[in-house]
Amino acid sequence: MKNPVFERVPEKELMDDVAQATAYANANFEEPHKFFVELLHSYVSNLKHSKLLDIGTGDGDIAIRVAKKFSSSRIYGFDGSLPMLDLAKRKISENSLSERIHLKHSLIQDTPYKEINFDGIICNSVLHHINDTKSYWNYVINKAKEKSWFFIMDLARPNSISEAESLVTLYAKNESNQLKLDFYNSLLAAYTIEEVKLQLSQVYNEEYEIIMVSDRHFIVFSDTFA
Repeated sequence: MKNPVFERVPEKELMDDVAQATAYANANFEEPHKFFVELLHSYVSNLKHSKLLDIGTGDGDIAIRVAKKFSSSRIYGFDGSLPMLDLAKRKISENSLSERIHLKHSLIQDTPYKEINFDGIICNSVLHHINDTKSYWNYVINKAKEKSWFFIMDLARPNSISEAESLVTLYAKNESNQLKLDFYNSLLAAYTIEEVKLQLSQVYNEEYEIIMVSDRHFIVFSDTFA
């Protein structure tokens, strides 16, 4: 991937506006969210009975999909947005998964779930919201000590503003204006693979892999899979 011709444009870290959270929850993320679970399954084939941490669980869609894909897994999610958590609780209840998916209102800086050791850490489309990436990666790495692992997917910053606009047209043409704006802002706020490598080099000494998996997504994961 070529170096972008524009600098990262940070966006708001939390979707704490009810209208924004609702627009996100109502959007069609079937393709990328299904893709996330398929990729997770391809690298970590057996997650039955696993205890997983979902960072920035949002409206709960990823947690629900993972719970359905991996029977008997338990998922502990947290998010800093109360409107998002309200939507997540509703979806989880509608899918009869309240006993397997647990939620907490928290920020990464609060180091949620200190008392729980997890088998794995998952995170989808949160990193591009984060400005203090050192705190983010320190939390991920501290929770992934010993035999645990992390698996993260996020947006990669396009090579140009015009490419970002084209991606919005291609993937969000049928979505609300709010969702189109949020997607555009997220593309501009996303990190490049080289920037993520630099972030990890400052806090992580173990082996990992980072791969572009679509025209807008990358995955990064530790090699300590159970």
